[in-house]
Amino acid sequence: MHAYPETLLSDARSQMADMIDYAVHDMKMDADEFFPLFLTSSACGQIERGDKTIILGLSGIELAQRVLTEKMSRSRFPVARPILKRSPEYWAGWILASYQWHSNRTFREIHSVIPFETLMQMYGTYHEAPEERFFETADKMLLENIPETRLKRIRTAFGCSQSELAAASGIGLRSIQMYEQRRKNINRAAGETLRTLSRTLGCSVDDILEP
Repeated sequence: MHAYPETLLSDARSQMADMIDYAVHDMKMDADEFFPLFLTSSACGQIERGDKTIILGLSGIELAQRVLTEKMSRSRFPVARPILKRSPEYWAGWILASYQWHSNRTFREIHSVIPFETLMQMYGTYHEAPEERFFETADKMLLENIPETRLKRIRTAFGCSQSELAAASGIGLRSIQMYEQRRKNINRAAGETLRTLSRTLGCSVDDILEP
C-alpha cells in the first residue's frame, strides 16, 4: 500500500526536490542542517499523508520558506535562481519523495537509517538508475536496521506465524506483514483491527501500538 494516491506523486517529487535544492543552493544551508527542520515541521506529516493543500498548494520554494519560517522564524528569503542543471540535492529530494510514497514509511524513519549524508553518497550509483534499484537497497537497509515492531515481538512470543495470526484473526496476511515491516503504521489502524489483533494475541491494544 502506497502512502497516498499516485496522482499526487509527480507534484510531491518536484516539491521535495525544489525545496531541498532551494535550501542548499539559494539559502546556502547545509542539507544536514535543513532536513531535520523539515522532519519536525508540520508540513512533513502532511506530505506523508498526501495532503493536497500542501502538495498542490505550495511550490518547493514556498515549502522551504514555510519550514524556515516555522522552525527558525525566518521572514526574508532570496529569490530562487533559475535551475539550469539538476543538482544532487534535487535528486535527493526527488528520490526521498518517491521512496516515501513507495514504502509508506515516514521521512523520519527513512532518515534514521539513510541520513542525508548517506543519501548523497548514493547519488553516483543511483541517480541514473531505475528508481526500483534504489527502493530495493533502501528496503534492505531499513529492514536490517530498524528494530522489530511490538506486534512482531508479541506474535513471536505467542508462538504463531504471520499466516497463523492472519487465519486466527481474520486480518489479511499482507496487512500483518506491512505492519511488522513498518510499511503501514499500526498506530493508524482501525480500532476494530487493533482490538481483533490484541484479542487474538491475548494482549492489550496498547501492547501492540508503537511508542
